[in-house]
Amino acid sequence: MSRITSSCFLAFALASAGCAHVPTEKERRSSEIHYDLGIQAQQHGHVQDALAEYQKALEQNPDNPEAHNAVGLLLHLSFRRLDEASSHYEQALKLRPSFSDARTNLGNLRLDQGRYDDAIKLYEESLNDMQYRYGFSAQNNMGWALYKKGDTVNALQNIKAAITTNPDFCLGYKNLGIIYDETGKTEEACRQFAHYREKCPDVAEAYQREGVCQAKLGRVDEAKAAFAGCESKAQPNEQVLKDDCRSLLDHL
Repeated sequence: MSRITSSCFLAFALASAGCAHVPTEKERRSSEIHYDLGIQAQQHGHVQDALAEYQKALEQNPDNPEAHNAVGLLLHLSFRRLDEASSHYEQALKLRPSFSDARTNLGNLRLDQGRYDDAIKLYEESLNDMQYRYGFSAQNNMGWALYKKGDTVNALQNIKAAITTNPDFCLGYKNLGIIYDETGKTEEACRQFAHYREKCPDVAEAYQREGVCQAKLGRVDEAKAAFAGCESKAQPNEQVLKDDCRSLLDHL
């Protein structure tokens, strides 16, 4: 019988497949480079190129948690391949149990799947990480999951806590506006949508939501100004939203 190193013998005994490949320093560095290239491509809106770079990063080092999280995000948000995205988020957490970004992203995926209790549990775990810099996002999303479960009181409490932590957090104001609007508190909804527009002055949807809300209250001039703002702020890829705001403005 040929000699086998003790480490290889252990792997052989456990998996009967010989030694697992351990990435070299060169491969680890190459993985980091491809990950960085993926980030750059994604920032420029080239999601297919980004995915290709992240996959190359994982080919070089399958134990790169950042690359698993990045692939998960693209599969989740850009390609809507939720089961595959879930596997990458889970692998990222297996490799780095303290990876709160990946944990919150997995919570967001569970939220999209309507698995609200699972999402809330993941958000709570992220919020227990005192060093997590995006805790406000996890708290906001936990609030939204609570709202979808029918717990409006605790939903509002968590979302308000999120914007207290980060007063510029646009999504928090948007979610507050939606909740107040759907629960019949139109005046307060308009106030929150106005905050949404103030904090994100280049987001066309913020103007559109405020305009619809003001129109419900019969405030025609305010609604017209909001719809005009929506039309002017709409990006080239938001033609449907732009047309909607134009139509709403014409009907006032």
